[in-house]
Amino acid sequence: MKISEYLDNFASDTPISIIGPLYRSGPMQEPLLFVDGGSNYRIGSAGLSVGDGDSSDSPMDIPLSADKDYSDLAYALDSIPADYSNVCLSGFLGKRRDHEYFNLGAAHQFLESRSQPSTIRFEQTIIGYTAGTWNFHREGLFSILSLKDTWLTLHGDCRYPCRDRTRFRVLDSLGLSNIGHGKIHLQTEDPVFVIYENTPECR
Repeated sequence: MKISEYLDNFASDTPISIIGPLYRSGPMQEPLLFVDGGSNYRIGSAGLSVGDGDSSDSPMDIPLSADKDYSDLAYALDSIPADYSNVCLSGFLGKRRDHEYFNLGAAHQFLESRSQPSTIRFEQTIIGYTAGTWNFHREGLFSILSLKDTWLTLHGDCRYPCRDRTRFRVLDSLGLSNIGHGKIHLQTEDPVFVIYENTPECR
């Protein structure tokens, strides 16, 4: 079964939970995709597993070649139809830093491919937004990261607003170490990530 065929069983606004090899806790409600070593946490036949098997002894529902030029996560995200708008990733942060960087890249490409306002979350630590207008609540430190040159405005209950349309370059430190104390308004022309530190809280 293809990922798109499996997801046809669910409304497009249903959050899709993707479980990775470093899973500790998080949503375990279908629709569920288990990426390679994430299948070690699979209960029964719930969801679909996908990967090249390099971090799992379990057979994959969708086996991938180990000799490929994309990651297992990138394949899973690329296979989600464009009208699905909410993805929660659990088990993709920690250990190898290079994996984290490229997982962010895969998430960015996912956001760029969406046909409607969409989000992708890495547990409760990072949330990615498509282009558009967003509101979020934060008490404490947060940073805004972009993987492409973009323009945005930021205002509300934060120490360092960008009330005028402001250019953010790739990995621009302009977005580093802001402090929130309530509701924050973000308008962006391209996908961005909001990163939460110390006391994770993204909603």
